[in-house]
Amino acid sequence: MPRIPKFTPGPSRLSRILQNLTRGHKPVIAQMKSLKLTLAARNDHWGARHFVAEELPRIRYANPEAGIEINKVPKSPQDNWKPELVVEMRDGKKHTFNLENKHSTSIFTELMDTLGGTPWSRWKQQRTTEGLPLVEPPVPVPAKFDIKVEALGGQVNKEKKETKEKKDTTNYDDMFFRSDKPKTGAAAVLP
Repeated sequence: MPRIPKFTPGPSRLSRILQNLTRGHKPVIAQMKSLKLTLAARNDHWGARHFVAEELPRIRYANPEAGIEINKVPKSPQDNWKPELVVEMRDGKKHTFNLENKHSTSIFTELMDTLGGTPWSRWKQQRTTEGLPLVEPPVPVPAKFDIKVEALGGQVNKEKKETKEKKDTTNYDDMFFRSDKPKTGAAAVLP
């Protein structure tokens, strides 16, 4: 029986999360007491949604003592309200940001321009002199692969999963009752 090659795992999910949290400038907002974000529960306010998914975890990681509240409110097509971000400082001042038709990186940049302080100004100046973008794009999710081990050669084939559905032309009798199909589960263990 040929040896099956050992599987070398890629980066763990935790290391990818940590890489995303620590990328670029650390978004420390001094004296921030709370952050409240209001957006539609579905089908609207895409920039605010991406901000919640991409940038808000980084802000939470850099400011663990701040209270962060996200309100996803049901919105019908007749409703005409805009998403907003309200940041309350420890001295009682409130800063309100309109998030209508803004990309997540522009929301983050506007927030840091207003409340980021001297570290953000230095970061901004350094990035502009180097000709780099202010906010690095989020780490992309890697493509999903099917890993199949050939029974005879022990070679690993990686086939990219296709997202589009193809017309089903498979013969199910051949698929379930063919003799070259390897046994799996209890059938592989039992005689």
